[in-house]
Formats: sequence, structure tokens, C-alpha cells
Amino acid sequence: GRLNLQASLSESSESFLDERHALLMRILSPDKEQVKPVTKAFSQLYDSYNEPHLLDSTETRQTSEAVCSVDNGATEKKNVQEQLSSSSDDEDIYAHAGTHSSSEANITELCLGCNAQNSLGSLFQDLNNSAADELELLKSDQFAESWMGYSGPGHSILSLVVSEKHVWCLDYKGGLYCSPYHGTSLRWQKFEDGVQQVAVSPSGALLWKIEQKSSKAFACGKVTMKGKRHWYEALPNAAYIALSDDSAWIIQTSGELYLQTGLSADRPCARAVKVECPYPLVQITSRNNVVWALTEQRTILFRNGISSFCPEGEHWMSDVVCERQMLESVCIALGDQQTVWALDTHGNLWFRTGISSKKPQGEDDHWWQVSITDYVVFDQCNIFQTIIHATHSVATVAQAPVEKVADKLRGALWSQQPTSQPSLISVNSSGVWITSGKNEFHVAKGNLLATYWKTVVPRGTVSATKWAFVMASMAPTKKGSFLWLGQSNKDLFCINDLNPEFRPSTIQLPPDIEMVQISASHDAVWGLDLKGKIHIRTLSENCPSGMHWTRLDLTQLGSIKLASLACGGQHIWACDVDGMIYFRVGTQPLNPSMMLPAWITIEPPEQPLGTQLINIYSSPNDQMVWAIDSRGNVHVRVGLTDAMPVGTDWEHVPGLQASQLTVSYRTVWVRCSNGDIARRYGITNKNPAGDYWKKIPGNVICLTVTPQDELWAISTGGSLLQRLTKNFSHTDALINPNRIALLGQPEDFDDEWEMI
Repeated sequence: GRLNLQASLSESSESFLDERHALLMRILSPDKEQVKPVTKAFSQLYDSYNEPHLLDSTETRQTSEAVCSVDNGATEKKNVQEQLSSSSDDEDIYAHAGTHSSSEANITELCLGCNAQNSLGSLFQDLNNSAADELELLKSDQFAESWMGYSGPGHSILSLVVSEKHVWCLDYKGGLYCSPYHGTSLRWQKFEDGVQQVAVSPSGALLWKIEQKSSKAFACGKVTMKGKRHWYEALPNAAYIALSDDSAWIIQTSGELYLQTGLSADRPCARAVKVECPYPLVQITSRNNVVWALTEQRTILFRNGISSFCPEGEHWMSDVVCERQMLESVCIALGDQQTVWALDTHGNLWFRTGISSKKPQGEDDHWWQVSITDYVVFDQCNIFQTIIHATHSVATVAQAPVEKVADKLRGALWSQQPTSQPSLISVNSSGVWITSGKNEFHVAKGNLLATYWKTVVPRGTVSATKWAFVMASMAPTKKGSFLWLGQSNKDLFCINDLNPEFRPSTIQLPPDIEMVQISASHDAVWGLDLKGKIHIRTLSENCPSGMHWTRLDLTQLGSIKLASLACGGQHIWACDVDGMIYFRVGTQPLNPSMMLPAWITIEPPEQPLGTQLINIYSSPNDQMVWAIDSRGNVHVRVGLTDAMPVGTDWEHVPGLQASQLTVSYRTVWVRCSNGDIARRYGITNKNPAGDYWKKIPGNVICLTVTPQDELWAISTGGSLLQRLTKNFSHTDALINPNRIALLGQPEDFDDEWEMI
């Protein structure tokens, strides 16, 4: 049993995901005797892929908090004590890069040299034998994006800024802390006191501060962690600073804007030049000859015409995309890979791409939203207190009462006073860093899947049309999907999503019939009316919207009244008003003279008195069946196979209260009672219940998914919405080229684990 690991790894990046998922499941196994060797194997697999998953106890003594998302929405905090390494008095924190656990040695040689070679070989052989069953389902998007949580070094964080190698935190007492960034470990050291704002250039060569007592801006000479530091006065009456690698933009307390250019580590400040601005600014950000700014009215501006020959640019332009999406930003930051990031007044995170000096507004005509609510909770009262404390000294200097400052703070989520503008988001090549104002922050180092809900107006309708429902199914032509939608229970339309004009076809309902539910497969659409009767419309490639409705004979069910139905590929599931479940083979009505297919009764899950199933849902390939009870609890049917299409039992899926489910080929999406949307991750043939829920941006009144996991919805205003997605990825090719060469492109798999 000699293991050829390189061949195994080269087979596909999905195989790696399958292996680490299976290993994790074995670690979580109750069999303690098996846990130790498997945990060791998992650790070796993880190390061989250069993932710094464990903190170096000899480097740090800082308490790092892993904030874990759990099903009930609460968070668990795990404290890991670390030892702090010594630092010389004259250590230049920019003199050398942070160390990585990467190695240029061949991964196969490293792993084959381990003592556990034989055990790993037999273990991976077992994994490879079972991988084929789940390989198709276990793709990169089967794991949600991961955010790693850290505790702050001092009191509540007022500003968080990052360079390529260091993280800087400023607390509301004016304490400035710095830590090198080594993968997952941080070691905080107190850098300065009496600081009102801090700014650092992307490379880390420039460091500026605004002093609390004097409101003067200072530029740091040689940056050392201990010993005497050299601060050069750069500009008086400063309120906010933004640094690029060669320039500084300074907002003064009077609202005037100044620029210093030609900066470097040897020349950290220079003569300031005034730049005209028509609006009072509270925040500004600069990177690679791009400048964006935030006004007191929460509108966003960008500077046109900036270049190395004209560093001050030509004129300001208002961002019409923000106005169109009605985005009220409180913090903005330019990031790597030509991105700009914004945090709005509701605590939502957004970004745009294609930002460049030639096109500072970027290439996108809308903002992309990233879900962070499972990790970062913005406590409005907490941020108020943070800013009030931070402005106490400012109010004293300005001889203004603190109560007056506090009153202004309560007018908006964050203060519009330039002296108290927090920096809650910062981006470098390692990840996206964000803080809520509490003494904690989070970083996303892997892929981020962003969402934009596009409003679709079908041709022949008007934008004011209010839709009541939408339901997706596989198209009869086997190309694309069909959308079935209506404005009430008395009308029905269908649209092929491959039709660029989204021209709807009108479907005539049976006379005097109101449909309470529509469900469809690739060859039939089923309708359930108010009286619990079923009507079927046969679909075909030649007539994709069908010709006529046929009422299904329900004599077998007697007086039973159906309340819900679900079409799979070849099977039908139904639920009656008493919560009993029924199963039927075949989606087509048969000739009455022939023997009718029998409805098979399926016992519902054991429920408390007064609780029963009310809705049932099936995947288009008959591989998954899910249900909701009258209390919003979610249940999944387990044991579904080709030989046992009715399954064997029910399993409760905890974590949230559902109003609606929708099932694709691979996973389940849910609409919660408040309209929020979540997805179930980790569903496989051997794990039909999946592992955890993860919310995505959006709030809707009706949700549906195509077989290929494309979401459509009805907004709270009745508009038809299509979910568009964009993947933002931090490549690690510079850290370990061998890994990329061995495994393929970084977008083929996730780089991070999410703590559940």
C-alpha cells in the first residue's frame, strides 16, 4: 500500500475537498480510538496544502477568538493563548516579510517522507473508493465562504487599517496597536497613545497619525516597535487621512482638502497643495491613482483625471450607481484587484470591480453585496458609545459639550463629524478585514460569493406589474429552465430563461378554478386548486407550454383533501391537510380505463401534539425530499435510493424557521419567515440533511431555484428578481506556486474552513 499522493491530488481539486470533508467527518466521529490517527492524517493533509490552521504557540501570547457561526444564530468564542516573542528596541517592522508555513519542496516528497505514510496510504485508499459517490455533488461552492474572527488588542475598535504585512488597530481611548500578520496568528504590541486617526499605505512604507490633543497630522520616519520614533508634522487641523504608496490626502477640520505627493519611506511628508471640493467630506481613500470620497450627506464621489503627471486629478464626479441603488455608505475603502468596498448604514458589505485611474467609477453598473451578518453583528448602541468616547477629547479641545456631540451622533448611525469618522473596513491581498466597532474584527481570506438581485421586467409587461409567485422547472426542451409565474391565483404565465427578452406566454387555467399551488417537472405542470383537486397539463418539446388541463382522478384518496404537492423527475409527493404524506409514480395522467397508479401513504415524522407537516418539496431528479411543519421546522426524507424511492425515515434539520423551501439538483434554499434567504451546505447522498445553513443577501416574499441553482424571487414590492453572482477570490499563487501548479486554478476549490 504505497500511496501515490501526487497522482491522487492531480486528479482534481474536487477530490481534495472530498478528502478533507470525509476526514473532518471521521474526526467528529464518536469513536475516540479512530479519532487520533484520523486527526493526525487530517493535520498532515492540511499542512501539505500549506494551510496555516494552527497557531504557533511559541510566537504569540495574544488571545485570539474564533467566532463560530452556529445554527441558532449565536456565536461561540474559543480562546487560544499564545506567547509573545521578544522584539529588539530598534527592530524595523517593515524590514522583513512575515514568515509563512509554505515550502518550495515537492508536496509528494514531503508527504511520502512522513512516518504515517502507510496509514495515510490505506486511509486515502478508502477515501478514494467512496469518493465517486459524492464527487459530483461535493464541488467548491458546497462550502460557504469563511470569516476568521479575532479579538482586538485593547478597548472597542475605532479604526482598523491593514498594509500588506501588518494590521493596525486604534481603540476609542486613542491606543494604537500593531501586529505582523502570519497567516492566522497575530501578536499585538502597543505602538502609540493619544492617537485620533491612523493611516497606512498599501505597501506599509508610509504611516501617518492624527494626534488627539492637537488634531495635527504627523508622518512617521523609521517605524520601530520600541525606542524613539521620529514623527514629522505634516499638516495642522487634520480630521482624516488617506495614504497611497506615494501620496497623502488630508481632510481638515474646516472641510478643506489637501494633497501631498512624491512621498516615500525616506520622504514621508511634503508640501501640501489644496484641492477644491464642492462638498464637505468625512472620509477619503486612495490607491493606485484612484481616489474615492464620502461626503457628510453619505454620497460617494470619485476623482477623475488622476495620473502620475496630474496627481491631483481634474474634477469630482458623483457616483450615480450609489444613487440608483440608494446606498447610504458609512465607510469606503479601495482594495487590491481593482476593487472598492463600502459598508452601509445597515451593516451590509458591498464591492465594485474594475476600478482604475482611467475608469475610476469601475466597470460594474451596480454594487455586489457580500453576506457578513452571520459573523459581524453591528450593535448600534455599542457604536454610539464607541464614537461618543472617541469624541470626548475632541469636544473638550473644541470647547463643545459632549452632549451636543452625542445629539448629532444619534441623527445617523455614525457621526458626520470628520473628527470621529471610523475606518471599519480595510482590504489587502490577504483578505477583506472588517470590524463592527466592538473589540473584535473578522477577515475573509478565501473566496467571497457576492450577490446582486436584478429586477427583470418581462416583455409585454410594465415595471409596475406586481407578481404574486414564481416557480422554476426544467424546460421541456431540456435546455434552460421554465419560470411559471402569476399575479394571482387566477392567472398563469411561463417564461423560458434562455429567452433574452423574457417574453411570457399566457397559460389558460381551467374555468372558474383558483390554483393555490403550481409545481412542474420537465414534462408536466401540476396545479392544486382551492378544493384540493389536482389538474395536470402535459408539456412536450413541440408544445412546451402544453395544450390543455386534465383533472386527475383522486378516487383512491376518498375524502382526503390535499394541501401541498411537489413534482420530481418521475415521482409526485403530496401532503394533506392533516399532515399525512402521499407518494405516486409518474407525472402524467393516465387513461381512466387503465389501472390508475396507486398513491402510497407515507407516515409523517413524529411531532408534538398540534404540529403537522404543511408543505413538501422535491428535487428535479427525485434524489431529495424536504418538508416544513406548521411551526416552521424543517424535515428531510432520508434513505432515498433508486431501489427505495419512498425513503426510510424523516430527520429534523435544525437551525431556522422556514416559510418556504426550494430544491435544486444539489442543495436546498430556504425563505425564512422574515423574508431572509439561506442555503443548506454539505448535502450529499450519504448526508442528505447537510451540515449547516448560511444566509445570503436578499429579502423576498417568494423564492424558487432552477435545477442548476439559479435563484429567482419576488421582491417585497412584487417585482420579479433574478440573482446574479460574482466571485471575489484572493489568489495564493505568490505564497505557494507549487500548490497552484499541482492543483489547478484557485477558484476550483475553497482555501478556508468555516467553523460551525
